[in-house]
Amino acid sequence: MKKIIHIALIITFLTGNYAMAQVKTSFSHETISANKGLFLKNYSPEVDFELPAMKIDSLLVVERKNILESNEIQAFRLAKALPLNLNIAQQLKWNNDKEFSYGKYKVRLNGALSTSINFDKFYLPQKTEMFIYNQDGSIVTGPITEKENNSNGVWGSWVYKGEFLTIEIKTPIATVKDLVLHANNIAYGYKEVYKTQVGGFGQSAPCNINVLCPLGTGWEAERNSVALVLNDNGEVWCSGAMIMNTCNTNRPFFLTANHCFNPPGRPQQNVTNWRFTFQAWSATCTPSQNSDGVTYNGSTLRANWAGTDMCLVELNNTPPVNSGINYAGWNRNTNGITQETIIHHPRGDVMKITRDNDAPVFDNFLGAQCWRLIVDQGTTEGGSSGSPYFDQNRRIIGQHYGIDDGNLPVCNQVRKFGGRFDLSWTGGGTNATRLSNWLDPANTNQLTTNTTNIANLQPAPSIDVNSLAISGPQIICNSSDYSITNLPTGATVAWSIPGSAGPVLQLSPNTPAPNQLRITNQKWYTVTTTLTAIISNLGCGIPNQTRVLTIANDNSTSASQPHAYFQEACTFYNVSHPSQSGTIFSNSSPVFVHQGCMVYVNLENMTGRTVTLGSGGTPLFWAVGSTSYYQNSLYFQLPLGSGGIPFTFNINGNGACFQKTLLFFSYTGNARYAFAATPNPTKDQLIVTAKEDEKYLPENKLNSTKEKLQFIMNVYDVNTNTLQITERSGSGNTQHRLNVSRLKPGYYVLQIVNGKEIQSIKFFKE
Repeated sequence: MKKIIHIALIITFLTGNYAMAQVKTSFSHETISANKGLFLKNYSPEVDFELPAMKIDSLLVVERKNILESNEIQAFRLAKALPLNLNIAQQLKWNNDKEFSYGKYKVRLNGALSTSINFDKFYLPQKTEMFIYNQDGSIVTGPITEKENNSNGVWGSWVYKGEFLTIEIKTPIATVKDLVLHANNIAYGYKEVYKTQVGGFGQSAPCNINVLCPLGTGWEAERNSVALVLNDNGEVWCSGAMIMNTCNTNRPFFLTANHCFNPPGRPQQNVTNWRFTFQAWSATCTPSQNSDGVTYNGSTLRANWAGTDMCLVELNNTPPVNSGINYAGWNRNTNGITQETIIHHPRGDVMKITRDNDAPVFDNFLGAQCWRLIVDQGTTEGGSSGSPYFDQNRRIIGQHYGIDDGNLPVCNQVRKFGGRFDLSWTGGGTNATRLSNWLDPANTNQLTTNTTNIANLQPAPSIDVNSLAISGPQIICNSSDYSITNLPTGATVAWSIPGSAGPVLQLSPNTPAPNQLRITNQKWYTVTTTLTAIISNLGCGIPNQTRVLTIANDNSTSASQPHAYFQEACTFYNVSHPSQSGTIFSNSSPVFVHQGCMVYVNLENMTGRTVTLGSGGTPLFWAVGSTSYYQNSLYFQLPLGSGGIPFTFNINGNGACFQKTLLFFSYTGNARYAFAATPNPTKDQLIVTAKEDEKYLPENKLNSTKEKLQFIMNVYDVNTNTLQITERSGSGNTQHRLNVSRLKPGYYVLQIVNGKEIQSIKFFKE
């Protein structure tokens, strides 16, 4: 009877703590009945899903080998993710009362030291309560409710001790059909992360110091900013901290390490299913005790930069004002730092604190610009990655990257490296690679902020900043219009371009419409610049939007890129040879030409254009004087070649708006029919045309055999020589349209088989 009362109290207590999409995990329950569960229903004792044991020693060997081969810092790996296709909602067997359905689903990973599960399809109907717990119920997460539903439809559990994991659900009978619970992977734990003896949360080294020990006195506010992070597939633990912005708003930005997001030698992480557990510390200094924690599920990537091993994400849910969570202050000034403190979760253990009593120094660690510390008390381990480095004024100056003395015992590893916050501020120069646009969106240029409780912060503007962007072309040839997508009503935009580009452009704000911009090209030289949109009247917290533009060198309204060009079938007929008198086609006597192919290129405006030969040989140009065009058209003839020699022509003015590269191929042999493929390059189709040599035409008193013509077209990959397409023309047809839209961009060989004659033409698929 005592246990039943205890369980009922657990449910009552937990039910009152999920109003703001936070989930509590408790680590100190009495035993839960294996059959009746938390809701005290008669469930089947059977295991619903089971996986065989894995060789843990082999997993550890593989991990060690990968670390040694990569020579890079790795985040703390505790498990191996195993892919699943498990529709739990459809497999649950329900136990009903008058209003609710109750179901239990039990998973066993034989031999696993820990388990966690991840859902790629997740939806809980209203009034649903879900709990997840291990075999003896000593670790319980829940209730998980509809507050955890999210636009991505994903959710992930915490890590549970042992090889069993149980999911128990209570949901209204009327909406049980709406429950969505599909697991795409499960994490098989191969490291001991929970101590087996009484007392102690994890397995970190004994020289680590609990944050509630005397060393942590005065750090109460900062410890409430730090969280233990579990990655998207339940394999990796890191640390990090909530961090302030200069607007003093409650946007839940969280600073951690880039190598937790983008691990060396492994796929980039999906932060949408990261889990963040706050306030997981031992209530006493010693002996260390297990600790409950509050978990927030899901985040969005905002910025990351390997140059300082920095990663900034934003939690999908803002903690409630009564959560006790603080946002840590920061310091961009590198002068006057005399002492550093690290607050972290080594090996996923309860929160620890580490101290360096001396000033840090600048250093380069594995290519990243870092602080180097020599710690005096405590240490760090795997799982500490991303944890904040605080200065003596309790402001973040960086985040933990790694160590270079890993050959020493853990408690002797005193050299620590952390990415520099001051350099992360400007990072790689873009919103996606720096902190400034997110933490100082109003451009106050502050050097410091202070740790602040969330209850004292203002609500952030209710707008998705990801939906804001500058729309418009990248290259300005003549004039171009720019605007902000999804600009809310009442917001205004001020536009700016650096002074170096000022003489090049004429800016027309509010043209063609309010909050839009028209840029007119004024000069004849090319320059690259950055257009910035400063958005106002949305409250503090909206970052400026930027766009890199290329201003090309022409202001002629009639100019445009070449719009038409084709390669005619290789010529086997009389053509008029150009005289030197200035016309392309004169009245001189026809000259028989039996070499190569005629090429025609039509452009809207040839003024100021030049044509240069790229590579492949010297063609016979038919042109006027020293120029290569006539009345906006270019004519030239390619010589007879062997092997389908490509000829590349670059048609240019003095800038990007005029540049165009044309590629043609010569005829490769001497046959009755010559074939051509146009256009070349092509996007979706080739027009294959056969032209008969003049000596075979009826005018030469020979019978035409056109009605007998039928050819086969084979397309091969030019690199692998594998057949991609094969088609046959219609009988007697001299032209066939060949669909090549499904081909990937690149070079291909079109082989044309006409009886015993084989011809090849190379072409480029755009």
